[in-house]
Amino acid sequence: MLKFIITTLLILTIFQLSLFAQNQQGDTTTVQVFTFADPSPEGWTAPYKGKVKFPDSNKSWEKILLVKTLKCDSLTKGDKYPCGEWDYITETVLYVPQGDTVEPFQIISFITPYGKRLKLGGEKGWIWYFDITDYAPILKGEMDIKTGNNQELLDLKFLFIKGTPPRNSISVKNLYPPGKYKYEFLADDSLLKSQKVILSKDAEGFMLKARISGHGHEGPHNCCEWDNKTHTYHIGEWEQFRWNVWKDCGFNPIYPQGGTWQFDRAGWCPGTAVDEYNFELTPIVFPGDTVTIDYSIEMYRDNGEKDGNFRMSHQLFSYGSPNFNNDASIVDIVAPSSKDEYRRLNPVCANPRIIIQNGGKNNLRTLKIIYGLEDGEKSIYEWTGDLKFLEKEEVWLTTPDWGNLSGGEKFVVEVSEPNGIDDEYKNNNSLSSTILQPLVLPSEFIIHIETNNIGRAKENSYTITNDRGAVVKAECNFQDSTIYDHSVKLEGGCYEFRFIDKMEDGMIRHWWNRNSDPAKVGINGKISILDKTGEKELHKLNYDFAQEIILNFRVEE
Repeated sequence: MLKFIITTLLILTIFQLSLFAQNQQGDTTTVQVFTFADPSPEGWTAPYKGKVKFPDSNKSWEKILLVKTLKCDSLTKGDKYPCGEWDYITETVLYVPQGDTVEPFQIISFITPYGKRLKLGGEKGWIWYFDITDYAPILKGEMDIKTGNNQELLDLKFLFIKGTPPRNSISVKNLYPPGKYKYEFLADDSLLKSQKVILSKDAEGFMLKARISGHGHEGPHNCCEWDNKTHTYHIGEWEQFRWNVWKDCGFNPIYPQGGTWQFDRAGWCPGTAVDEYNFELTPIVFPGDTVTIDYSIEMYRDNGEKDGNFRMSHQLFSYGSPNFNNDASIVDIVAPSSKDEYRRLNPVCANPRIIIQNGGKNNLRTLKIIYGLEDGEKSIYEWTGDLKFLEKEEVWLTTPDWGNLSGGEKFVVEVSEPNGIDDEYKNNNSLSSTILQPLVLPSEFIIHIETNNIGRAKENSYTITNDRGAVVKAECNFQDSTIYDHSVKLEGGCYEFRFIDKMEDGMIRHWWNRNSDPAKVGINGKISILDKTGEKELHKLNYDFAQEIILNFRVEE
């Protein structure tokens, strides 16, 4: 349970807005690799290839970010769409010099979105941020790089933010070569056999990172893209880590796309990075030990699925000891935010959401959070919990007094006093975000719904909640091919409208059945907000939303 106390602060002379600077992490070195103007030299399906020169200095980096931007453009000649029609596997691979040879290190794996009907952020493109700080030991000097596939225009850069990380990364090693592996050979253990690893005697922490995605349409369950499999690490004689490679795609921030973007897959969704699984070895090993590490996967069934495949990377990281005993940081602002990855949740006019992290050796149990508009009064949230070293938590804050938002304002937040004492590292204590203007509706309006058919209307429901989380209206039990006009009357304030589809296929017709079974295609549904007379449309929501669609709005006092 989280316990909080909120108060409204008067503007105090001791509280300077400079504490809320967008970037308190110190100097940033930008390494630009590719720009939108750089075409892939080998054609549209080929990856971008080039040289990258990282800083040679031995500076300490608090954080290293890979910033990837994709943009739809007719300059890409792969097909008739500005963004490529199909989803493709792309990997960012560094070829790190190792004496007279080079060794490939995969640092992210990414699946492009379905490009048909896709806008992808308009002129600015769509931006993804990846924290790759753990790779600091190999991000030095000049080396070859491969990434993307020229299906969309690509901009790629690295940001090196000077400072001190929670712990220093000493080395990174490939446990197995990154690549594509046939399911049969993985399960039969004829590939990726157990490895004996000598742990660095100079390190105090160790972590395994697995990055795995399933592909292919083999067997009755279309293995391995559409099949959930169990993966395991044995350390010595014991099974220590077991996990399923499966990703929920129903709340994909890039929507709507063409193709079957809505449906869950083995470790990936169209337009997302492949999931990473981090396993802390520190509690179960000792520096200088020789340990046996063995990856395995559940056995295939005799139904043809063994011909599916997985793309994977397995890496071992070594670290120094924690750099701080008591350190808390704000990792990100989820809402209010203009970031592409939080598009589904924004704009908002209530309940800010942030992500905090414990960067200290001691468990984080209390924290002060100060937040509000950059030029307005601030509120305080007294957080309590129990976060171990490097653990994160999303925190919902009580709505501050930020008045009628017009969009463009700066929301600022600062964390302080971890465990009731002075924070040992203040560079990561503050962030700001840009507020998007929420929809303003009159106190009376109509929710207009046209349900789809073939038994799917019963999958839908909706709620309207106020800024205290209380449900003020809810509806379910819809009938097929029916028009509903629900009158709504609300007091002034902030509200959330949440429309849910429990099968996570939204209200779009099942067009993928048009050849195999036309009777299962059905019709599209519709959701819109009308004025109280029902004659004017105030807002239209997209019916191709998969799991749920959220609309935050404000009713004027």
